[in-house]
Amino acid sequence: PIARLRREAARRAGVGVGSKVLDVATGTGAQAQEFAAAGGEVVGIDLSESMLCVARRKRQLPNLTFLRADATALPFEDSRFDVACVSFALHEMPRSVQGAVLREMARVTRRGGTVVVVDYALPRNAVASALVLRAVRLYERDHYEDFVRSDLGAMLHEAGIELRGDLRALFGVARVVTGVVPKDERPA
Repeated sequence: PIARLRREAARRAGVGVGSKVLDVATGTGAQAQEFAAAGGEVVGIDLSESMLCVARRKRQLPNLTFLRADATALPFEDSRFDVACVSFALHEMPRSVQGAVLREMARVTRRGGTVVVVDYALPRNAVASALVLRAVRLYERDHYEDFVRSDLGAMLHEAGIELRGDLRALFGVARVVTGVVPKDERPA
């Protein structure tokens, strides 16, 4: 199911041959692999050298590169990518870092380009939501609950990204949120 979700993220992002794609907090590189399989020229970044070693070992496609970089201070010029994605990582960050990461993703994505967030969500049903929270607290600590209860659309807006889609998946416990960097001037 997660692999299908990753393919759906690549499809919703419109990644095709020659698309320039940034995968932020790439971890083991699973989402980056999906973008590369769709034909994108993909750069996956992560702070953890050990995670990057795993990603590099798994790397199967020549159009995929992994670099060590801080998502709050991306080492790329403005408007370099057609698509920027963060997959199953925002929920592990404090709110202030989430905002900084989204602002940096907006900065390096061209105007009219796509920003994708794949992450956890809560089912809309109150009983299912309570059960999911109870179960996930067993293995996700720190920032998970704050993240899944937050208004991701508002966070995107504050980062200069217009919300375009919010697909719930895996019985409502995950989502693929897509946004676009507006073609007009970005807020200062």
